[in-house]
Amino acid sequence: MGPVLKRLLRMLKGEPGKDTAGQAGSAQARFVVINQLRLLLMAAAMAGLWYLAMPSVLSAEEDLLWERVRAAQIHLSQWRQVNGNASALEDDPWNCGLIGPEWSAITTTLGELASKRTGCNPAWAVQFSRWFRELALKPGDHVAIYSSGSFPGLLLNAIAAAESLQLEPLLIVSLGASTWGANHPDVSWPVLAAELRRNGFIGKRADYYTLGAGAELGYGLAPEGEALLRAAAADASVELLSAASLQDMVALKSALLEGFQPRVLINIGGSQANLGDDLEVLRLQPGLLPAGENGGIGNGVIGYAMRRNIPVIHMLNVKSISNRVGIPYDSPPRKVAPSQLRIAWAGLALALFFTVLFTHRRWRLEPARD
Repeated sequence: MGPVLKRLLRMLKGEPGKDTAGQAGSAQARFVVINQLRLLLMAAAMAGLWYLAMPSVLSAEEDLLWERVRAAQIHLSQWRQVNGNASALEDDPWNCGLIGPEWSAITTTLGELASKRTGCNPAWAVQFSRWFRELALKPGDHVAIYSSGSFPGLLLNAIAAAESLQLEPLLIVSLGASTWGANHPDVSWPVLAAELRRNGFIGKRADYYTLGAGAELGYGLAPEGEALLRAAAADASVELLSAASLQDMVALKSALLEGFQPRVLINIGGSQANLGDDLEVLRLQPGLLPAGENGGIGNGVIGYAMRRNIPVIHMLNVKSISNRVGIPYDSPPRKVAPSQLRIAWAGLALALFFTVLFTHRRWRLEPARD
């Protein structure tokens, strides 16, 4: 037993000690010691609650997944440098290899450079795998990944996470991309994906492509850009979906979803058929949307999935979702787990602190004695 604890126990019993000469056994001395013990117990309790509130660390499997994604990014960055189509250093300072130019013939809309960089963080692969486990997915389960070309970093992370858990994905990608996405004319998503497959970083080939842009039918693209995307799909030997209108494209992608019967739909970016043209879809909170909790918001594929009780992982508004799951926004990739604070335990620790703060007495007046 430590000397400090021994002294406190002596004082509680009223036994004299050399540090408490003249006060031993007095009520005031016991009051002081009780307060000290109270503070020690509060500190121990808060340390335990803080430990419980802290985020988890990477498991061995998550560590390997993180390394796999980061190695893929570095490979792409070096490959693009050799081929003379690398991004500017100020746009891609961490050599992710998945950042495009500000504008090109295959660019569809404006995007946020910081969000594109954030989407490259390999911690997203870990987060996807944790969502999959939260949904109790097991090897062989079907997952649908419907993505735009605007967030190639998130797309790589989602594919890598699905393959790490041996899930079976249905992959449909719209090829047009917003600024700083997979919008380099020579390095669109089919080209990036082919390089990743050649070097063993992913195994999945897209099942279907769409042109993207308006109605996912290429509306608004320059003829040069549409020709580039059609050629990229043909070179990849992947079917390019076609329809007469946005509603027909929604119906086509929804039918493919229905036939595949996935356990979850992952939507990445803002492909128009995925969202639909009902602005109600913008009310959806990004992240994991459990089945049955959101009704059928929107008239796109997302709304279709929710009406059929299929959970959705909705990856739009990257800044918002990164703050919620604890992945740093626009920061260099570091091998750490998504650092989401466990709010309930943290709140309990704060409640304990303020309870002690407002009830703790530093002194007590004793009545005068004759």
